[in-house]
Amino acid sequence: MTGLTYNLINPNTNYQSGVDWHLDWALSQSVSKDIYVGAVGYVYDQISADSGTGDHVGSFESRVMGVGPQINYSFTAGPLQAGLNLKAYWEFDAAHRPSGWNAWATLSLSPSEPAADKPQRPIVTK
Repeated sequence: MTGLTYNLINPNTNYQSGVDWHLDWALSQSVSKDIYVGAVGYVYDQISADSGTGDHVGSFESRVMGVGPQINYSFTAGPLQAGLNLKAYWEFDAAHRPSGWNAWATLSLSPSEPAADKPQRPIVTK
């Protein structure tokens, strides 16, 4: 997935961050019905400078790349379908920002599929 981010000016500081471009990717393999593992990564590049009268550091265009492992576990929690995703990134090729490891944990919840909507096996009689 790729995208651009545009930021409005902060009226309290008169500072506006520049436009950034990012590319996120993931490659995964199921190891069971409920678990998949794989690799994730991203590229982040600020393509225009920060601006505004509150800009006291000048052209501050940052960039970084990251890559690392991920694991996802899907399960049912009562009436909800849940997914727990853990991923970590080693950041490198950084400019104007810190680099190193960062980790994310994400819990996603959605309603379980109603039983009436689930496909049923046809009854075969002879």
